[in-house]
Amino acid sequence: MNAIRTHLSAAALLLAAAGSATLAADDEVTWIADSHGCKVANTFPRPGETITWSGSCNDGYADGDGVLQWFLNGDVDDRFEGRLQKGWAEGQGVLAKVDGSKYAGAWKHSMQEGVGRYDAPDGSWYEGQWKNGMPNGQGEYHSADGRAFVGEWVDGVYQSDQPDDQEQDDEAEPNKV
Repeated sequence: MNAIRTHLSAAALLLAAAGSATLAADDEVTWIADSHGCKVANTFPRPGETITWSGSCNDGYADGDGVLQWFLNGDVDDRFEGRLQKGWAEGQGVLAKVDGSKYAGAWKHSMQEGVGRYDAPDGSWYEGQWKNGMPNGQGEYHSADGRAFVGEWVDGVYQSDQPDDQEQDDEAEPNKV
């Protein structure tokens, strides 16, 4: 499970960090602004981060459709294309991470929520339902070597009704820690 949890969790939050907990209240989040003063929620700030935002700004917050480009120490980093509302990813969007991973689908408060697909750099992928930034509900995961796990997911963990699944090697078991 470590590999799938790492890949799926890595896509979990819009602003360049992994996590499985619900985001903090708006007043507890760090905000980052582009050169025009348009702010975006920065749930996992890193030293040397800057952003550009191509969309509109409403009351000082990124709002509407656009491209949010992250930079780390001046180098191009993660990129989000989609809808922001009051500085948070809301609705449909695509997050392309600098490591080659990508999530395309629904967002709510900068977390995957609804239906979407995550592709990992190693070729593995998950497509299905998400909640609070993790696979939740019906979904399908394919490992890099082509093994498939189809069914119910709860908080990022595949719910197998086959006892044999727990006996398979680490690569075959998406929930092995």
